[in-house]
Amino acid sequence: MELALKERMKELNCLQQIETMIGTHEGTIDELFQKIVNVIPEAWVHSTEAVARIRWGESAYSTGDVDSCKSLQSSSISANGNTVGKVEVGYTRDLAASVEGPFLAEEQLLLNTIALRLGSLIARALAEARLRTTLQEQHQLYKQLLSVLGGMAEMRDPYTAGHQKRVAQLAVALGKELGLSDHQLEGVQLAGSLHDIGKIMVPAEILCKPTKLTRQEYELIKEHAQAGYHILKDIQLPWPVARIVLEHHERMDGSGYPNEISGDSLLLESRIVAVADVVESMCAHRPYRAGLGIDAALAEITNNRDVVYDPMVVDACLLLFHEKGYTWGEWPQG
Repeated sequence: MELALKERMKELNCLQQIETMIGTHEGTIDELFQKIVNVIPEAWVHSTEAVARIRWGESAYSTGDVDSCKSLQSSSISANGNTVGKVEVGYTRDLAASVEGPFLAEEQLLLNTIALRLGSLIARALAEARLRTTLQEQHQLYKQLLSVLGGMAEMRDPYTAGHQKRVAQLAVALGKELGLSDHQLEGVQLAGSLHDIGKIMVPAEILCKPTKLTRQEYELIKEHAQAGYHILKDIQLPWPVARIVLEHHERMDGSGYPNEISGDSLLLESRIVAVADVVESMCAHRPYRAGLGIDAALAEITNNRDVVYDPMVVDACLLLFHEKGYTWGEWPQG
C-alpha cells in the first residue's frame, strides 16, 4: 500500500511539474518539449531504466535511445482532431514482468494524460502560428496599400519626389535613438512615407508653383494635414498613422496646424515626424529656392528647441548628424 501511494505521488508530481513548465515557460516550444520529456521517466516505477520520447511531426525530443528499448509504452498525441505525434516511455533492459507486464495500468493512464495535455499545447501553438501568419500578411497588405497612397502624393508634386521617403528614413533613425519599439518604428516609417498624402487634394499648379505662394495659396496647402487624416482615418491600421499625419505640422507651443495642439498632447511619433519633415524640407531643393543645407536646418531646430520642436527629438537629431554621420545622400536638383 505504501509503495502504491509513493508511485501515485510520483505521477502527480510529474503532472504538476509539466503544468508549471507550461505556465512559466517563455522560450520556444522545442525548449519546452525537451523540458517536459526530461521529467517523464521520473514518474515510472523503474525510473533509472526508463527513457522517454515525444514526437511531433518531424521533431523528436528524448532522454535516450527509445528505439533500442526492450519494452515500450506509448500514447498518441492529437490536436484539432488529427494525430500529430506520440509520447513514449521505454525500459532499456528486460525487467521481471508483473501481472500487468513491465508497465503499470496507472502508468498508461499517466501517459495518456500527458499526451492529452501535449495535444492541447500543440493545438494552441498551431493556432498562434496561424494568427501570426495572418497578422504578418495583413501588415504586408497594409504596407503595400500605404506605399501606393504615398506614391500618389509625389506623382502630383515631382519637385518633392523622394521627400516622404527621406522623412521616413530620418524619422525611423530618430525613433531608434529615442528607444521606440519595433512596432512603433513601423508606424513611424509608414506615417513618414505618406505624411503628405493630403496634397493630392491640392491643385498641382499650386504645388509646383515656381514663385512665392500667396497667403490664400499657402492656406490651401496647409489643409493637406487634415485632408491626409480624412483619407486614412477609416483604414483599420495597427499603428496611429492617421493621427501622425494629422499632427505632423503641429508644434510644441501650439503654433502649428491644423488644430494648434501642443506639448504632450501630441504623439511622440508625430513630434518625430515633424522634426524630420522640417529638416528634410529645408535641405531639399524647391521650385522657388535652392536647398538651404543641413547647417541651416539644424540651426532652425536648435534655435526653436523646446518651444516649437520637442527637445528630445531635437537632441536625437543633432546627435545623428553631428556625432553619427547621418546622411541621406544627394538630393535631386530642382
